[in-house]
Amino acid sequence: MNAYTKFADYYDLIYKGTVDYEKECEILETIFERYSPKKPKTILDVGCGTGSHTIPLAKQGYSVTGIDISPGMIKKAKEKAEKENVDAKFLVQDMRSLNLETKLDSAICMFGAFGYLLTNEDLARFFAGLSRNLDEAGLFVFEFWSIGGLKPSPYKSWTKAQHENVIVYRFSESNFDRETNVLNIDMHFIIVYKDKLPEIFAENHNIRCYTLAEMKKRLKNNGFKPVAAYDWDRKDAANLKAPRKETFRILMISRKKNGSIGH
Repeated sequence: MNAYTKFADYYDLIYKGTVDYEKECEILETIFERYSPKKPKTILDVGCGTGSHTIPLAKQGYSVTGIDISPGMIKKAKEKAEKENVDAKFLVQDMRSLNLETKLDSAICMFGAFGYLLTNEDLARFFAGLSRNLDEAGLFVFEFWSIGGLKPSPYKSWTKAQHENVIVYRFSESNFDRETNVLNIDMHFIIVYKDKLPEIFAENHNIRCYTLAEMKKRLKNNGFKPVAAYDWDRKDAANLKAPRKETFRILMISRKKNGSIGH
């Protein structure tokens, strides 16, 4: 499983303005109201990154635990929470080996985090752990990347982000493997500082993508019931509309089924 290393230092700067975390958290609250038998008090944020969903939810009064396999991401999340005087718990933990002290009311997994489960064995391990750590009535709300919304391979892009004394250039090339449904993303970074020499580094990330039909099947095979799916690409995502054929980001709502988990 890939882990963000050096990129963790610049993650928030790159995605600032690209993802509206505050708005997404407001929509998540709407989903909890619509589909939970009772308002959750405790939330697990799987693949929490730098805490960009964890912290806004904690500000709304939820008790939130964020986990991520990247120590760099967790370090940044703790720094942000401390700076904003937010009480949230962050743990370095592999999502395939969930091990929490108590069960939580609900769980989320946002942006590309779910896609790091590359194999069916990864999925089985994750859902088994999630089932152990999630209350019976708890929702699992997560985002996955849809095959129908992928750009043709190879897809190249570049991003420039600037803050105070640093400029970050990111050059990416994505290639989709239709045999494995894995999107391979090569990222190259040039960091230009005002007062020191530039820095260059590269990272590679692999993200598994799905069709909506396959995702529903995977949920059922691993002890979870698909409840609803929404188009997470749209600027009016708060209206909770059904995914289109070309939707790339799909938000899936699910809950535990009674009985054992199958593979």
